[in-house]
Amino acid sequence: MVYGFAARVWKNDKKSLKLPVDYGEWIKKFAYPEKNAVIRTLNGKIFEVKVFNLADDYFLYNGWLDVVMSLKLPDNLWVIFRYEEALTSFRLFHFYQDISLAPYKLLLQSWTCQRPRRLHGN
Repeated sequence: MVYGFAARVWKNDKKSLKLPVDYGEWIKKFAYPEKNAVIRTLNGKIFEVKVFNLADDYFLYNGWLDVVMSLKLPDNLWVIFRYEEALTSFRLFHFYQDISLAPYKLLLQSWTCQRPRRLHGN
């Protein structure tokens, strides 16, 4: 099974990215990374980031700004992550200014989603 989620980069100068509210549950349920994570891009770039919990919210930190700067991500951008269990990493595979243009409608979810949705076809 392949799962994923969308997150919004509000400001590209922030050192962290807030993850969906249910990320803590996904750690237990789907073995999502709890402390360290690897983000891989389609063109082969690899970034190591930290996952941390603050007041029941999860964030990507220590390395997230490297992702933003290296990929030149603009403000107010949606990024789509796919979790790859075999590699215990996230594949960062789409960026959208307008989330309605994203083709993976089953993957995309709001901040208040209940669980990761299954991604079909990839």
